[in-house]
Amino acid sequence: MIRKQILAYFLLSFLFVFAAKAQDKSLAGFDAYTAQAVKDFELPGLAIAIIKDGKVVMSKAYGVKNTATGEALTPSSLFNIASCSKAFTAACMAKLVQEGKIRWEDKVTDYVPYFQLADPYITREMNLADLLCHRSGLSTFTGDLLWFGTDYTQEEIVKRMRNLPIENDFRSEYGYQNNMYTVAGLVIEKASGMPWEDYLQKNFFDPLGMKNARSCSNELDKGQDLAMPHIKAAVQPIDAFDPQPALSIYAGIDEMSNWVKMLLNKGNFGEKQVLSERALWDMWTAQITRPVSGWQRAHGIHLRSYGFGWNLYDYGGKLIVEHDGGMPGYISKVCLVPEENLGFVILTNDMSILGSALRYRILDKFLTGADHDWAKEFLGYKKQGEAAEAKEKEVRHAARQLNTKPSLSNEGYTGTYRDRYYGDATITIENDQLKLTMIPTKRYFVAPMNHWHHDTWQFDFPEAFLPEGFVTFSFDSNGKVEGFKIDLPNPDFHFYKLDFRKVE
Repeated sequence: MIRKQILAYFLLSFLFVFAAKAQDKSLAGFDAYTAQAVKDFELPGLAIAIIKDGKVVMSKAYGVKNTATGEALTPSSLFNIASCSKAFTAACMAKLVQEGKIRWEDKVTDYVPYFQLADPYITREMNLADLLCHRSGLSTFTGDLLWFGTDYTQEEIVKRMRNLPIENDFRSEYGYQNNMYTVAGLVIEKASGMPWEDYLQKNFFDPLGMKNARSCSNELDKGQDLAMPHIKAAVQPIDAFDPQPALSIYAGIDEMSNWVKMLLNKGNFGEKQVLSERALWDMWTAQITRPVSGWQRAHGIHLRSYGFGWNLYDYGGKLIVEHDGGMPGYISKVCLVPEENLGFVILTNDMSILGSALRYRILDKFLTGADHDWAKEFLGYKKQGEAAEAKEKEVRHAARQLNTKPSLSNEGYTGTYRDRYYGDATITIENDQLKLTMIPTKRYFVAPMNHWHHDTWQFDFPEAFLPEGFVTFSFDSNGKVEGFKIDLPNPDFHFYKLDFRKVE
């Protein structure tokens, strides 16, 4: 009997060592590959954790957390995980469903009575599931200018959403929405009796041992191990944000590994059942289809959809559950392959597509065996994008008409202007120069204006992630200014949809 037990022990030990070696083999060369890619992409820092079969098989930080001081990045360094916060908010909702406090079919107005969109039918029919899967009828990023750096309360943001244009078909077209997660946070507060950030702390951060994670930048402690945000390797100040259920969480790869372990272990972490398996599959069930691009199809992706707080697609014959995040100076990625008990977290403290390249490299190592140089391919895309951006600016500047004058003196353009959904902006004179101030976001969106040509002025907001912008004034038949439009091309904030009309 004893000999059989000893034999069994050695057999198990052999299998464990064999599995560990197989695991190591899967990641052979990946450390050096990543280190070189961080240099090639000229990133300040990148942190990555890979979890396989319940074990952290890689946890490493590359580069620095602050280029000004040269302090080394660590696995504990906190990053803004941006829209990877959405999965936490979806988990909060799923837990409330699990507890019987809400149902996915419940109407939003039952919890947030002042919620209203421009379409009365959508307002009446919008349920809690609709909030989390981007099928509201609002197009991608519409209304994002309501939350970024705003002085508006969450209630004011929601009330202003009634003036946003409905551009998609309700429940049949995908339109990525941050503001709907603000509404979800209010639902969580109503159903649980505590603010979103407190519910998050009690039900996820605490049981997962995420002692250093914070719900927002305003909750960061002095002296915390923080990866500073960078734009093109230049250090940026931390944007001051209150809790925002769509994007405000700060965490490091060491504690995010616990989040991934729980998700891959059917909702269990240690001795705790943090979330039910049913709740996980609620989040990972397709709710709205997404188009598959030619590039994605050529690289083996056939289906794409969105669940609750997670993107869903296929790769290497497996379901991939993933979300990205981006805020000024940060890019984040959390990726799960539930069937393979595989997950990873990639965080950068600059705005880089390297995380996407490493994502495919990791998936290939564990799923397909392919040895494609994704970093090289994505570095090519980076250079193409930079060249296109430079060319666009060159064309814009070449089209400038020199030696023109504005129609009016500076005083003729001053005043208060109002957009229906956004609110007010002012044009004032400071040091004989026109100045634009967008009132709800006056901490960030304020700038002196330089005459460009005719009745167009050029400006640069202090936020380094935004390119130069242009204000063009319009006139009534009497030659008086009646409004202005902003031309500030960028992928996230739709300034061009704002229509400021002068307030008499």
